[in-house]
Amino acid sequence: MNDSIGCILRKWRKKRRYSQLQLSLELDISSKHVSFIETGRSIPSREMILKIGEFLFLPKREINRGLYSAGYAPVYTELSFGHENLKPVFSAIDQMIVSHMPYAAIVLDKNWDVVKANDSAKKLLFNLGYAGYKNLVEALICDNAKTSKILNWHESALVVLMRLRHEISVLGESSRLEELEENLTACLAPDDEVINIDENQPVLSTKFKVAGCVLSFFSVISQLSTIQDVTVGEFKVELMFPSDEETKEFYRKNI
Repeated sequence: MNDSIGCILRKWRKKRRYSQLQLSLELDISSKHVSFIETGRSIPSREMILKIGEFLFLPKREINRGLYSAGYAPVYTELSFGHENLKPVFSAIDQMIVSHMPYAAIVLDKNWDVVKANDSAKKLLFNLGYAGYKNLVEALICDNAKTSKILNWHESALVVLMRLRHEISVLGESSRLEELEENLTACLAPDDEVINIDENQPVLSTKFKVAGCVLSFFSVISQLSTIQDVTVGEFKVELMFPSDEETKEFYRKNI
């Protein structure tokens, strides 16, 4: 069964490029024991699953799945967004994106669906024609590269594509992320797989045409990795910062 604890651990061991011998040496157990776990001849203890999960850097969701498949209770919560215990977390997120004004800040979930956005981000999404989309990658895919208000659409799409591929690698199988990655790849010609980077540019910036002005931004992305809740722990908070004085001046005049 693909959902057995042995199959789950074997998949992640191979994904992280460890042999059974290497894993056994790192965990100070016998390679025979690793083999028995993966073939289902031995059921690992709860502590062993957590130990392997921590070493292989498994996502919290996968650790829960492994524990459940072995007959143990999940260790990480998966609370509803309105749960009392998550109020401090959402309060901190709100404070972060509101304090980032007048620049755009947006919160995305694991699948790149927009969870929250500050007023500046909402206005920017509206100006780009993205306001009607729940998913940011879908909005980018449905945009017309030739008429897009993202002036460096191809470069920006490639950056997003690389991020998607990295997240699929780190988070494991995700039908939604794989679907988005496949559809975004289809939007790009084969020779678009290489980013032409301006060596004089310290960061990769996204350039927008807004109100007759060219605005240039780079992003800082915060992961909520210390949050123990599965869903909220997968959130990404993207803060956009001006890349040049022209963009700063635009916001100084339009506050």
